[in-house]
Amino acid sequence: MFIGDYHTHTKFSDGKGSVWENASAAREKGLREVAVTDHGFHIPSMTFAKYLEEKDLCKEAEDGLGLRVICGIEANIISLEGDIDVKEEELSSIDYLTVGFHKFALFKGLSDFFKMYAVTYFNELVKTSEKAVERNTRAVIAALERYPVKVLTHINHSLKVDVPAVVAACAKKGVLVELNVKHLDDLDGHWEELERSDARFIVNSDAHRPFEIGELAPALDAALRAGIRKERIVNYYGE
Repeated sequence: MFIGDYHTHTKFSDGKGSVWENASAAREKGLREVAVTDHGFHIPSMTFAKYLEEKDLCKEAEDGLGLRVICGIEANIISLEGDIDVKEEELSSIDYLTVGFHKFALFKGLSDFFKMYAVTYFNELVKTSEKAVERNTRAVIAALERYPVKVLTHINHSLKVDVPAVVAACAKKGVLVELNVKHLDDLDGHWEELERSDARFIVNSDAHRPFEIGELAPALDAALRAGIRKERIVNYYGE
């Protein structure tokens, strides 16, 4: 049903399994490909040197298990200007760049903390202001325009944005919009906007444990209920 799962984490960042365990789980689920996308380099456990080490482990797992193992990064948007926590000179070594926002990543400056990060801590209690949504939207779109992003992960999770505007920017840049199994609630009220857009989508597990890899049906079902055609989901290939 699915070619691959392109958003998984390992012990290199905040996951529980190894590269080999993730790849083995993907093979057991019948996937042809899996991407390891540990977090970018503004969290304590991940560095560029560790990413290069992980690339070797991905190649080892690919050779040993017989499926494609892509070594990527889920970079963090760390500023209102759309900076991510991967340096320009490091980008050429990143095989698969996905981008999202995580409030546990180190911000670039104090202004970014107060105007971008701080408001995310109270999302469950206080609705994000229109002004903050506008700032967040500009930051995400700036990241899409500045970097060779393949996938925008869990849109509207934690960092609240103007979903139609961000999705339109993804469509324009050829960036895939992720339908994340763990964060479908963040798309409540936006599914019709996604369906009306020109964007293409990718269904991912955001697995932090090997057994979660390939469990993609909930996101596919939600997309189909919203009227999103299967042909727009790039990693779906049929029953």
